[in-house]
Amino acid sequence: MKSLLKRIINPRVRRSMLVFLNRMWCFFCRCLPLRNVVLFYTIRADGTLADNEKAVYDSLDCKKVIFAHKLPHSLKIKPLAYFYLLTSRVIVTDDYVRYMSAAKLRKGQSLIQIWHACGAFKKFGLDAPSNRSEAEEKSLHSQYSAVIVTSEKCRKYYAGAFGISEDICLPLGLPRTDRLFTDKEKMCENLLKKHPELAGKNIYLYCPTFRENNGERIEYDPKIDWSALSNSLTENEILVIRRHPVMDYSLTDKDYHNILDLSEDSTLELTAASDVIITDYSSVIYDACLLSVPSVLYCPDYKDYERGFYLEFPGDLPGELVTESGKLLEAVRNTKENPPADKIKKFIGEQMEACDGKSSERVAALIEKCLK
Repeated sequence: MKSLLKRIINPRVRRSMLVFLNRMWCFFCRCLPLRNVVLFYTIRADGTLADNEKAVYDSLDCKKVIFAHKLPHSLKIKPLAYFYLLTSRVIVTDDYVRYMSAAKLRKGQSLIQIWHACGAFKKFGLDAPSNRSEAEEKSLHSQYSAVIVTSEKCRKYYAGAFGISEDICLPLGLPRTDRLFTDKEKMCENLLKKHPELAGKNIYLYCPTFRENNGERIEYDPKIDWSALSNSLTENEILVIRRHPVMDYSLTDKDYHNILDLSEDSTLELTAASDVIITDYSSVIYDACLLSVPSVLYCPDYKDYERGFYLEFPGDLPGELVTESGKLLEAVRNTKENPPADKIKKFIGEQMEACDGKSSERVAALIEKCLK
């Protein structure tokens, strides 16, 4: 039936029909009673919450609903999304809520943004290349009641990136970092239980972020000679790869006994168990700093990276910049032996001052206030 309708109705008419039905459904949802529940909305996973929202979810004692579906959303999922978004008193999200460009929240509703990344590192939102217009980008963020940030210094950057008032950017700290102050040993134990082959090894964790070209995501080639790297690792060294969630492809050319892709495991657990983090433009460096794990910045595309930064890169970051894969392992070993403790401390003070192990508690208190 669906394929038949596609054949007999031209695309323009079909789009007009969908827009009309969408508006009618939103109107209907807005007429329903507002439920005193907290909706946790995420596009970063299917069926489950990522570390950040889960920390807040677990801290709340109230009625809660989870909407966790990666994009794109099917025609079956979209009506459910609008229903939850327009009938829940408080909405908590950790990423974009694209429905906000078409749905106006009701009086008494609150939309709280707990952005998934720490600090103010690489540019995003209005400050980054995008295939959306400035007006379209602003429409996605204009209805925030509060945006949670990690330090006083970061407030102005989030306000600019979202096109919102700095007054609603609240330095309450990132909830998922709470575990880093209390559960480091437990996280290490959990990882080693799942992967006993890592026990007794010097673990070098490689966490690259995704790449874009004119705002469109592209496949990333790290320009690493994997065979040479594998042969250079000693018996007590192992490289672990943790790809960014949107990287649905392998970074290596084949399997190696001492290079493991553990992208299905928790980034926090992997970071906690590591001796050195190898990253590039990823905010994983913040978690590493809070765990006192030193970092190396491997950026073979340093001169071509198009996103831009809020801080001076790499000078403001506590890690050595490496642009050639042949020099990577030496830099990692040197960093392990001589971690830049003073630079890490300064970096945390400027970018993460509100992360003290009680961020979830503060965000939960804000949500409970919105429910009353």
